[in-house]
Amino acid sequence: MLDRLFHQSEVQRFLQSHFRTQDWEFTLPQGWGQESYFAHGNGRTFFVKLNVHPARYMALASLALTPPVLAQGSLEDGTTILVQPFIEGRHPTRQDYRAHLEQFANAIHRLHHSPMLRLILPASASQLYRDAGLESLRRIREKWLRYRQQVPEHAAFVDESLAELEQRVGRFQGGGLVASHNDICNANWLLSEDGRLYLIDLESMSLDDPALDIGATLWWYVAPELREPFLEIVGYAGDGQFQNRMSVRMAMHCLDIALPRQGSFDQFTPASFAEWLVDFKAAFEGKENPQGYE
Repeated sequence: MLDRLFHQSEVQRFLQSHFRTQDWEFTLPQGWGQESYFAHGNGRTFFVKLNVHPARYMALASLALTPPVLAQGSLEDGTTILVQPFIEGRHPTRQDYRAHLEQFANAIHRLHHSPMLRLILPASASQLYRDAGLESLRRIREKWLRYRQQVPEHAAFVDESLAELEQRVGRFQGGGLVASHNDICNANWLLSEDGRLYLIDLESMSLDDPALDIGATLWWYVAPELREPFLEIVGYAGDGQFQNRMSVRMAMHCLDIALPRQGSFDQFTPASFAEWLVDFKAAFEGKENPQGYE
């Protein structure tokens, strides 16, 4: 079993070498992604994340879209390490999305159209939305096959749904990939006490269809009557093809996040897989978020 504290002693030495404080206490954040810590010392608290892409964080920090990078480097085994200040804040609620709708839209627009991020992220063989969607579907299918035997009662439904999604993606038209976060749920936003928005957890980023980030934001958090102003800011208002791609990519995303991320501390629990499929079924059928928007 993977150890969430595997590098703690090395992290201690790294912090001692970059900051004057010699004694650090560590606590673990919520969540099951890569190895990470809250480090407390001399009245200060830092967020320390391992096995990340520091260049992405520095690029987003230059746009004020993620907290500043205080130190970064590598541990003895080559694992990357990144240190940021701890931000007093909370994950936004649906009410926060309603109150700060323009702020969210502007942040996503800046993320998607950052020239620096386009240079940092791995190049894509194709700019077509269809090809990006099919590649994403291939990765999701690979994940699904690793866990399929553990949930035989859902296997036929998921198999048939993946085949249908492949047909829908194959009909996508146009192209123009952007710097996409790819997991832009509210758990990966921080709303600070002074009203600033910060994106965190950048490991899933790639060049991808803007419909993925925007569709996830709208389907999960923004009531239908508020979507047109949001789409006007990000530049896709009145685009029927974009609406269709948002729906299809959202269904794919719901299945993707129901399956553990490779290299993470995620656990697959067969007994709760049916609960994960509730959102997937709704998005697949073109329905709204079953939880509503209040």
